[in-house]
Amino acid sequence: MKSTGSDNSELTKTGVSMMPEYREYRCCMCPQKNSDRPICPAPGGDKPCRFVKQYVDERGWTYFVRSGIGGETFKAFYRNPGNLYGGHGRRPVPWRHTFDAAQADLNRIAKQRNWKECI
Repeated sequence: MKSTGSDNSELTKTGVSMMPEYREYRCCMCPQKNSDRPICPAPGGDKPCRFVKQYVDERGWTYFVRSGIGGETFKAFYRNPGNLYGGHGRRPVPWRHTFDAAQADLNRIAKQRNWKECI
């Protein structure tokens, strides 16, 4: 990934980004369909998944995907700093029938708003 602007702070000397690759969907062979497990079981050992993510904004609010009551629908939720449990559904984000669709919504919003990944 090469930068098109004048700011090259995220690039190495080879022009390759130091940021993790951003995926808009799961790997095609992912066995964790509809799971929120953040570790990829790809060959060669476990490594961080580049699709299932949680984010934090400039206020310190955490954003994540979880199921609704009954576990058959999913959407993006947020949690205020210091609140270790619970969360509130993001109203502008629709309920989805799969975890992947809800995670794709969250990844898209986070990219638009420049939220940071939780590590």
